[in-house]
Amino acid sequence: MNILVTFAVEAEFAPWQRRRKFRRLPGDCRSYEAEFGNARVRVALTGMGQEHALEMARRVLPLRPDICITTGLAGALRTGYRPGDILAARLVSEVGEPVAVASHHELLTTAVDCGARRIERFATSRTLIASASEKRGLGRDAEAVEMESYTIMAEAARHGVPAVAIRAISDTADFNMPYDFAAARDARGQIRVARIVAQVMRHPSGLPALLTLTRDCRLAARHLADFLDAYTGTLGERLIPIEPGMVAAL
Repeated sequence: MNILVTFAVEAEFAPWQRRRKFRRLPGDCRSYEAEFGNARVRVALTGMGQEHALEMARRVLPLRPDICITTGLAGALRTGYRPGDILAARLVSEVGEPVAVASHHELLTTAVDCGARRIERFATSRTLIASASEKRGLGRDAEAVEMESYTIMAEAARHGVPAVAIRAISDTADFNMPYDFAAARDARGQIRVARIVAQVMRHPSGLPALLTLTRDCRLAARHLADFLDAYTGTLGERLIPIEPGMVAAL
């Protein structure tokens, strides 16, 4: 079984990469591969944001993996979610748009069996949602926000690839981002630490919140690695391929 897993940035993937000794594919600095029993797992780092996610999706989904898992970190939009919680969404939609893409039912059910918490919806935003007040506004329609899942899921649907959206919570609904992480992206959509440091030097008052966020992101990435180990292992043990089924919903 060939499983495609997409992350946005390197830090989300790092704990799993170290644990499973993923090898970088020749000639491609953003793709990695490892074998998990009967499964071959390919990881693609899309970069942060929908534009980067679309570019990568159009590269890797035509290869027709058996399964696509879009994953990484997300911000909670409602109270009751803590850093490190693993959420699997039934639906993913863009902020402010009525059309949603549905996670494959069997993949969603298996994720719950492996320890994920089933929720109704992820909201995919074109901009970084930085403030608690913004989160409260979006929380009327979704439980968590991220920046890539809708794009990946929609492309998977177009290629007939069964897909599921799974995220680990990195920041709570009442957390305000201390710095502009969108401005810290490079041309590939990866976060550059030097650009964050430059912001800290200009505005050091945000450093305590940054340290809290760093701790919580590391916790979330470790929990996500634990989950993905169990989840991909379970999927890899299947002898019967997962059928595409119904992947889109209004």
